[in-house]
Amino acid sequence: MAAGRPAPLGFAVHGRIGAFAMGGSGVTLARLAAAPRGQEALRLEIREDVAALHRHWSELEQRCADCTIFQTADWCLAWVEAAREAGVVERPRIVAIWRGSRLVLLWPLAIRTLSMFRILHALAEPATQYGDVLVDEDEDRAALVEMAWRAVRAMRDVDAIELRRVRNGSQLAGLRDLIAHGVDRSRESAPLVDFHLLAATPAEAQRTSRTRNALRRHERLLAEQGPVGFEILARPQEQCEALAEAFALKREWQKEKATISAGYAHGASDGSLLRLARDGHLFVARLRVGERTAALEIGAIRQRRYWSLVQSYDLRFAKHAPGRLLFWHLLAKCPELAIDVFDFLAPATRHKLEWSNAETGIRDYLVPVSLRGRVAVSYLTMVKPRLRGLYGRLPPGLRQRLGLLVRGLS
Repeated sequence: MAAGRPAPLGFAVHGRIGAFAMGGSGVTLARLAAAPRGQEALRLEIREDVAALHRHWSELEQRCADCTIFQTADWCLAWVEAAREAGVVERPRIVAIWRGSRLVLLWPLAIRTLSMFRILHALAEPATQYGDVLVDEDEDRAALVEMAWRAVRAMRDVDAIELRRVRNGSQLAGLRDLIAHGVDRSRESAPLVDFHLLAATPAEAQRTSRTRNALRRHERLLAEQGPVGFEILARPQEQCEALAEAFALKREWQKEKATISAGYAHGASDGSLLRLARDGHLFVARLRVGERTAALEIGAIRQRRYWSLVQSYDLRFAKHAPGRLLFWHLLAKCPELAIDVFDFLAPATRHKLEWSNAETGIRDYLVPVSLRGRVAVSYLTMVKPRLRGLYGRLPPGLRQRLGLLVRGLS
């Protein structure tokens, strides 16, 4: 334990966490063992109301250098409010540990129903790209995560726990109990551009001369259709308009490719990002050809790290690689934008790997909590992947018609 950190308290839960009727405040308390002399006691709560925690949650984020955008109060609140407006049921289950009046751990989770099964997962799935927990850096972080995990495992109204895209080296990845529950074939990586590794070398210098020449050729060919321009959209209204256009372009692309995306199909997807844009929490870049949009990039910056959330391009310009050109210009701007790490997120597709100089490993975990949960885990790990594989081999027209059915299998 680091010097000066408060000693962790024993985890003594009285009563059955999870087998409860949430009160009007949506709070369930677990009393922890008494605090040593001179230290404030720990208190564990399981809450439903995201908004009520917002101030303390935001303060905790500032004490977590490894906090991703996906565990922030703004991200989760935007999702919950967008789901409510879209008429989509979202059941938050927030695990919070307090030391006195100071929030020291927060784990944003939610429950979804899959047939007869109740699955606990990261709040804002499927939009959330990294599953993790926020823990105060002044605490014994591993001990607090273990306390939170015991509380989660004790929830009697949950059949299975699904933790997706857990990063190697993250707080959750350190849970010994998870080792036996890793999902086979779920190992992936998220490509990054780590500008610390580049030192004084510009990002473009990583590209081969052949790649640079190809990009310049694409830009010259695009310029035959109108002046090519790169711009960053800073005003919320501009960003909201660009988001609406990006979603439309993405859906045209999905229609063309006869593919589906659980993230884009979710009723809260559009609304949550629009809320974040209106509140000034997003970053938007655009590549133009004349007055027409060729490509759009939507992401978020936090603590000098960038997460690439949405990329879309106009199919009319596809043969000239507008998405690659947009990344080319944006990565060159990153030092000016105070971005030290550009995270493309998983999966590690070719159009991301050509720019990256590092990767973060991720893995999914599925933990059965009940007998029914064992059935749910078997479905999610064996049956669902096979159904998706069969779907991918269908003719494009049939895939489009079956898209809604496939989304319902998640």
